[in-house]
Amino acid sequence: MTQCTFSHRCEYRIRFELGYDERAPGGAVTVALCGHWDHEGPCRWPHFSTISPDPSGHHRLVVEFNAPEDELEMVRAKIDAAVSHGQLTGPDGVVSNWAIHL
Repeated sequence: MTQCTFSHRCEYRIRFELGYDERAPGGAVTVALCGHWDHEGPCRWPHFSTISPDPSGHHRLVVEFNAPEDELEMVRAKIDAAVSHGQLTGPDGVVSNWAIHL
């Protein structure tokens, strides 16, 4: 198995509203970077999102990604916008909502 390493990382502390799918923030990032979570071909900006609960009831979202230096700020802005938007409708029609907490 090949291990992919990522050059850049964004971290967020988020709180979900009831009825959420914990995959939604990562899906929102994929939509922002690739146009849809179910796209053909490789991602233009390879990325990987992980989410884990913390003891306070929030979740920690980590987005690792690769981007050329001349596109780095644009990619970060796309990721920030997707996470800040705080909503994604999944393939099952379930709407997940979340908010960033500092």
